[in-house]
Amino acid sequence: MKERFETWLAPQNDERREVAPLRQLGWAFLLAWVFCVFYTNAAGVLSGDAIPNAGEAAASAAPIPTSIGAALFYAVLPLAASVATLAAIVLAEPRIGSPTSHRPLFVVAPALTAASTPFMFVSVADPGLNALLFGIGAVATGIGSALLWAMWGEYYAVIPRDRSEWLAPVSAVSAALIVLLVSAMDGWVPVAVAAALPLLSGLCFHLAWTPEAARTEEALATAHRFAAERRSPLAGLGRTGFGILVVFSIVSIAGMMSAERVEGIPLQAILLFSALMMAVVAAMAISGPRRISLFFLYRWICPTLVIGFAAVILFGQAGALVAVAASLGGRFTFCLIAQIYFANYAAAGRATPAQASSLGWLFVHAGDLLGLVLWIVLEPLMLAQPAGLTAVSVGCIVVLVTVTMAVMGETSTFLRIPEAAKDRFHEHEEDLVTESPDAHDAVDQPDAPQPDASAPAAAPTSATPSDERSGARIDEIAREAGLTPREAEVFALLAQGRSIPYIRDELIISRETAATHAKHIYAKLGVHSRQELIDLVRR
Repeated sequence: MKERFETWLAPQNDERREVAPLRQLGWAFLLAWVFCVFYTNAAGVLSGDAIPNAGEAAASAAPIPTSIGAALFYAVLPLAASVATLAAIVLAEPRIGSPTSHRPLFVVAPALTAASTPFMFVSVADPGLNALLFGIGAVATGIGSALLWAMWGEYYAVIPRDRSEWLAPVSAVSAALIVLLVSAMDGWVPVAVAAALPLLSGLCFHLAWTPEAARTEEALATAHRFAAERRSPLAGLGRTGFGILVVFSIVSIAGMMSAERVEGIPLQAILLFSALMMAVVAAMAISGPRRISLFFLYRWICPTLVIGFAAVILFGQAGALVAVAASLGGRFTFCLIAQIYFANYAAAGRATPAQASSLGWLFVHAGDLLGLVLWIVLEPLMLAQPAGLTAVSVGCIVVLVTVTMAVMGETSTFLRIPEAAKDRFHEHEEDLVTESPDAHDAVDQPDAPQPDASAPAAAPTSATPSDERSGARIDEIAREAGLTPREAEVFALLAQGRSIPYIRDELIISRETAATHAKHIYAKLGVHSRQELIDLVRR
C-alpha cells in the first residue's frame, strides 16, 4: 500500500526531482484544517458559537460574568490545549525524544485530530452536554494538532533551506485555496472534509519523513545537546518571541472586529486576497537579497493591519470587513514565515528541531490566545462607549508599530545557518557554473564541529584555508586576476568552501548576483570548479 502511495505522490523521473512531490506539501493540509475549523467559518459554525458573547449578553441584560466565562471556555480551551502540549514538547524533548522519534505518533496525532474535529460542531440543547462534547473535541484536537505542528516543523528544519523557502509559500497558498473550496460546501460535508485534512497531512508526513531525514534530525539534536555552550532554547530568541506573541494577538483582535460572521462571497474574496498576499510576499522575499525572514513579515503585516484598523476608525463597523481581511491575510503570512524562521532557528543550532518548531507554534498559539482573551474582556467596555471600537483600533495600531520597531532592530532576526548543521543530502555537489537557482544548499557531514551561531558567518570550516598566509594568498590572487571589490569578497568565501546560498546571505545579495560573480571569478581565474579554486589558493 505504501509503495502505491509513493508512486502517486513521488516524482516519477530524474527530470522532475526539482518539483516538490505532493507528499512534501502535507503541511498545507494541516494549515487548511486550522483555518477551516478555527480561523474562519469555512467548515461551519462551532458549537461554542451558539453561546451568547459578552456583547449579546449585555444587550439582553444577561449576567455578564457568566457570559464571559462561557465565551472564555469555548474560545480558550482549544488554544490552551495546544499551548500546553507544545510547552510539554519543549520541556520533555531532552528526556523522551522528539515526536518524530516515536513512530506511533505518526498515526495517533492525525487520527486523534481528525476523529475529534466533529465533536466541536455538534450542538445539543443541554448546555452541560454541549460543553462536554466541545471540551473533548477541543482538548483532543489541541493535543493532536500540536504534535503535527511540531513534526512538520522538524521536517522543515532538516531539509535544505532553499527547499523549505519554496515549500512553505506553496503550501500556504495551497492551504488558502483548500479553505476556499471548503467554504463553498454546505451541511456536514465541509466538516467531513475538514476532519479528513489531518489524515492527509499525517499520510504525507509518513511518506516524507525518510530515514535520511530522521538521521539529520538526530544529528541536529545531538549537536545542540552536546554543544560546548549549551543554552536554553529561549536564549537565542531575543525580542523575536515577544514580537511574535504580541503581533499575533493584534492579528487575532483584528479578526474579531466584525460584529457579524464573515461567510459566503465576502469570506471567499478574503481568502483569494490572502492567497495573493502570500504569493506576492514570498515572491518578493525569495527574489530579494535576504530571502524569507521575519523582517518580511513585519514589513508587510504591519502596514496591512494598520490599513485594516484605519478602516474601522474611519467607517466603524462598515470598515470592519477590511480589518478581518487584514487579519486573515496576516495569519496566513505569519504562519508561513514562522515556519521558515524556526526551521532556520533549529538549523542554526539554537535549539533542537522539535524544540524550535514547538517554540514557534507556541508563540503563535499563545498570541492568538492572548488576543481572544483581550477581545472577550474588552468587548463589553467597547459597547458601553460610543468610541470604544475606535479606541481599541488606535491602541492596536500604537502597540503594533511600537513592537514592530523594536523587533526590526533585532539583528539576530537574520539567522546565519552553519553549513555543518545539516546532513549531506547529496553525495556530490554540482559545480557553481552549472548550479541551478533551485539547487539544494551545500552542507557538511553531521559529525562535523558545530560552530557558534553568533560567530561571524565567514568563519572557516575544517576543510578551508584559515591561516594568515592563505588570506594573503587570496588577496594576491584577487589583485593579479583583476577582480572587482565585490568579486574579491565572493572569491574569499568561495575559497573557504562556502556555497552560493551562504554567500547570498553573508553579503546580502541575491542568489543570482552571487552566482554571476562566481562565474566571472571562474572565468578570470581559469578554473572550472570550486575545488580547483580552493587548490589554486592552497598552491
